[in-house]
Amino acid sequence: MRPTESTPEILNLRTLKELGALLVKDAGLHSGLYDISFQLNWTVGTLGPSPEAALPGALIGIKGAGLTRADKMGAYTVDASEVNPSPAAAAEAMSAPAKRPKKSK
Repeated sequence: MRPTESTPEILNLRTLKELGALLVKDAGLHSGLYDISFQLNWTVGTLGPSPEAALPGALIGIKGAGLTRADKMGAYTVDASEVNPSPAAAAEAMSAPAKRPKKSK
């Protein structure tokens, strides 16, 4: 979508999974499965551009984002050991010999 006067350009747009990975790294988590969660505020009332055009409606505000532990992988689940391996695991992976594919006869 191209920016206009009413819709400015979005910089550094992230998917929900990418945002989850950033939160895992920020929290210093090295193991476990996590889903991104949002804390919402909501209210109901009469909304509209004028009292004559008002209708029943609801407003939802995003108060914050965080992580919740997950029991299994889902569409937006992040595995902390993959996106933020511990320093020991990362060093071990770097020193391990690369696996070569088997030659076919």
